[in-house]
Amino acid sequence: MILHIGTHKTGTTAIQGWLAREGPALARAGFHYGATTRPPHPEIPKHTSLYRALAEGRAAEELQAIRRDHARSGLPHLVLSEEGLSLPCYRAFAPMRQLARHYEITVVALLRRQDYLMESHWNQLCKQGQTGLYLAEFVDRDWHRRRREYDRILDFWSGFARIEARAYDPGLDGGAVAQFLEAAGLPFTAGPKRMANLSPSMNSAALCALLNRHGLSRLVPFVTWSLRGDRRRHGLGGALRARLLAEVAQGNARLAERYGVQFDDRLPDEPPEPLSRPDPGALLRALLHRPAQTG
Repeated sequence: MILHIGTHKTGTTAIQGWLAREGPALARAGFHYGATTRPPHPEIPKHTSLYRALAEGRAAEELQAIRRDHARSGLPHLVLSEEGLSLPCYRAFAPMRQLARHYEITVVALLRRQDYLMESHWNQLCKQGQTGLYLAEFVDRDWHRRRREYDRILDFWSGFARIEARAYDPGLDGGAVAQFLEAAGLPFTAGPKRMANLSPSMNSAALCALLNRHGLSRLVPFVTWSLRGDRRRHGLGGALRARLLAEVAQGNARLAERYGVQFDDRLPDEPPEPLSRPDPGALLRALLHRPAQTG
């Protein structure tokens, strides 16, 4: 079994779309991309049913469904993908150990440097109307601190699976799909790079968060459209970014030693303070329909 656990914001949508589209080619090579048509989101080509069953404490039924679906395929190998499995839900995910009785499992994880993960995930949740938190508040939540402990997360899976982890590189030829295929050892080429689930600018996210805080999330689509030309990519600010990276430094050293994952240490050029409100200049350009050319 190849079990792709994400993480979030590492091209998972593109990877899952590729796996679904290339089902026949995978099958000819002996790999079955498990059925993704069970609730709660049968329209999305990923294994949301597995994550939901684990979260709700009814794993046995779902694991049986996965094995039955694989058996019907008649193929020797199984591929599953669900980025929710990269969350630090160790007790809820413990039933996954049962699969090790039936499969040799390789867990594939693409990992985004933690400061970039926080920015990107906050951005996405703002765009989706799911958070009104300031970015600094979002980062300081205990849940998000635990999400940044990549070494502990991989330790959990290493208890019953082989780990193939990589530092996510969005600039790689073939994109996230190529990186996943290499890590998984799948004998395919990625084809043209496809962009999926793109994040808006950080100015757009900051304005969306403000609207969400005031119950105006219905305006979020208009904001993301209006600021589509803005190019601000970062919002943590130098001081908060430095603090966050210092907090994960020991875990990341262990991550490099045990799992071979080492992140680029370059830092973006940015102000010291975190973004709390959208830049007035970006708003003015949006009002005048004059997209910015630089960040």
